[in-house]
Amino acid sequence: MRVAAVGDNCVDVYYTMNRFYPTGNAVDFLINLQQQGTETALVSVLGNDVFGAAIKNILERADINISHLHQGDKPSAVAQMNLVNGDRVHEKFSGNVLEDFVLSDEDRDFIKQFDIVYSERWSRIGRYISDLQQPGQVWVHDFSKRVDDSTNEEILPYLQYAFFSCPGRGPELLQFLQDTQKKTKGGIVIAMLGEEGSLAFDGKSFTSQKAQKVEVVNTVGAGDAYISGFIRGLCLGENLVECMARGTEIASKIIQVFEPYVL
Repeated sequence: MRVAAVGDNCVDVYYTMNRFYPTGNAVDFLINLQQQGTETALVSVLGNDVFGAAIKNILERADINISHLHQGDKPSAVAQMNLVNGDRVHEKFSGNVLEDFVLSDEDRDFIKQFDIVYSERWSRIGRYISDLQQPGQVWVHDFSKRVDDSTNEEILPYLQYAFFSCPGRGPELLQFLQDTQKKTKGGIVIAMLGEEGSLAFDGKSFTSQKAQKVEVVNTVGAGDAYISGFIRGLCLGENLVECMARGTEIASKIIQVFEPYVL
């Protein structure tokens, strides 16, 4: 199966460490998925600076299809980061070139050819999803921590899989998953809970997955890695339990390194 990601690319800059790396939800997801053996492509817009060149270089090294990665006329998106006891801290984010991200007619035709389509915030996929989705095509969206965003409502009805990053378990989470699942296309809603594992609801029952206990170097990209493992499981025809276990395995590997992927 072939997977296309429509979304962001940026750099995380750790000023206190004089260090940066190319990243973005879509970039991290694709690199980790490609490393597992799935054919992938990125549809996005690239900054016109040295950071943009670094992002393009890492995507080429990962062998991701970037035929629809367009050159913009603004600087790359940049996240100012800090690291506290292995946990990431986003101090500031500048969208820059991503603020102009739109899909051309050629981009839309390209996306329609894929078996699975992943999207995230900066794609603003709500503008396109009703026209893009093809019969039998699986749509996945990473909502991250935006559980109450007003744009969620226009996306959820088209999704087979919706991923959220949530702070922890409890009655409110169970209710959130149930309420959100009803808004999907008969899909599955998955809450990624960090060290508390993950929890999914398919409309009938809950499925829980424990986190692996490993030494944490950097939590950046853990959710993206989890989703990549989960989607790899889908590509292999695995069931929900197997997909969640595979997602946990990949995420556990990534939080043990500084960058959100391993090349």
